[in-house]
Amino acid sequence: MADTLTLMRTFDQVAGTGSFSTAARALGLSRAAVSGQIARLEANLGVRLFRRTTRTVALTDEGTRYADRVRRILDDLDHLENEYAHRSGDVSGPLTVEVPEFVGTRVLAARLPEFLFRHPGVQMNLVLNDRVDEIANVAADVFVRGTLPGAHHLKYRRLGGYRLITAASPDYLARHGTPKHPRDLARHVTVDYINSASGKPFDWEFETPGRPGTRPVVVPARGRLCCNNSDACIAAAVAGFGLVSDVQETFEPLFASGALVPVMPRWLSPEYELFALWHPGQPVAPRVSAFVEFLAGLFEPGRSA
Repeated sequence: MADTLTLMRTFDQVAGTGSFSTAARALGLSRAAVSGQIARLEANLGVRLFRRTTRTVALTDEGTRYADRVRRILDDLDHLENEYAHRSGDVSGPLTVEVPEFVGTRVLAARLPEFLFRHPGVQMNLVLNDRVDEIANVAADVFVRGTLPGAHHLKYRRLGGYRLITAASPDYLARHGTPKHPRDLARHVTVDYINSASGKPFDWEFETPGRPGTRPVVVPARGRLCCNNSDACIAAAVAGFGLVSDVQETFEPLFASGALVPVMPRWLSPEYELFALWHPGQPVAPRVSAFVEFLAGLFEPGRSA
């Protein structure tokens, strides 16, 4: 069983990174060792999990199905480990959590008091950082990322995802009309959120209604007004400057007050995934395992994230 788990974790790293070399660096193994483990796993299962070329590694259909089941199994094992880790120790001490600005302000900030009320012995530092690859040299206990960094030595757990919706002020729509389809945005002003890592604004992405998982409709950012702070983007939209995107929970009080109204409500963004990552030291500090479990609970079905 231990050997099977080792092979599954190696497979999960290759599937997650799309690279034998990157997975090898993350696992502290040679590329040949990783390749050998994958070959052994494929032989054990009697199926081919990856399509390999000289430049790319891609999951086969069987590999995709296996990857989904492996991730659920590993998530359950990590959940079990974390649950008993924080049951067996005092949940207290300093805890540094590093998250992207948007996730910190929109998803986590309002929920963190709940964790701190449960665990009054924890002193938390919330660090907002949009440079997603800066992990190795950052002294944080838990990271939240929208993608898994290519080369890391951390354990991780998929938390869930979030979607963006579009809104504008009634004044803006009265002056410019209401777009009905993403292609209509070419005739509108958008307030764009800057990707601080690249210094460029994010393009707008929309999932076709009724066709989840299909290739999104992409609308290039216009760049008329770009902000690296989500509150600033919304303030500009409330002032009537243009269209803005954010999560439903952020817009709800603005919809209730009439400051903003939904636009193209059936056209949501694709689901953007979130992962928790933490250092694999043994044993896991109870405050770390407790916080990872808390994060996972925020995204449980039926609970708004």
